[in-house]
Amino acid sequence: MDVTLKYVGPKALFSVTGICFDNSKEDKFIYLSVLAELIEALDHEYTSDQCYVVETGSKLLDENILLDIIRKRPSTLDEQIEYWAGKTAEDIDDDIKRAQSNPLLNPEERDVLKNNLEILRPYRMQRSINKSIYYAGVTLLASIIKRDNIQYIVTPMYPKFLHVLHSVQGALRAIHPPLDSTIDIYEDQGHLVIKLKILGSR
Repeated sequence: MDVTLKYVGPKALFSVTGICFDNSKEDKFIYLSVLAELIEALDHEYTSDQCYVVETGSKLLDENILLDIIRKRPSTLDEQIEYWAGKTAEDIDDDIKRAQSNPLLNPEERDVLKNNLEILRPYRMQRSINKSIYYAGVTLLASIIKRDNIQYIVTPMYPKFLHVLHSVQGALRAIHPPLDSTIDIYEDQGHLVIKLKILGSR
């Protein structure tokens, strides 16, 4: 599948009266640069009892670089993209079928709703691709943490880092055997930081 990575925007909501957007459900694209930087920072050889410091969050990475960072490592990226793109296409087709047979709408309203759904098809498909890439990256990052027995990660207290680390927490719980972790926010040398600590790591 030919994959294009680009920002499209928050979740779209559709109705017979038009299209609006839910700004509380952002496109996962906005977190990919931070996620890719964390993968690059953590995926290397380690020596015991050494603390590694890497500066992140200082640059936005090109879309193609983001894809390459995940693709050059073992992951289920392409399978996930295929699966979620297919599921999203089915969901859109189902929404259109429901719109066409909705007994509460008159024929004109059905046509408007169907057209709105078709207009949003590329938008929803791209959001699905972005989400697939994000979660494949999160799963990859969790596997790196487990493989290398990383004890903790400290980042600046930026919302994007917090979002990504919360996602990583979920991925760590989902792997087998699961890893528990905590996230703390505290002040260090006058700056707020986030610490993801892996519980039970050596």
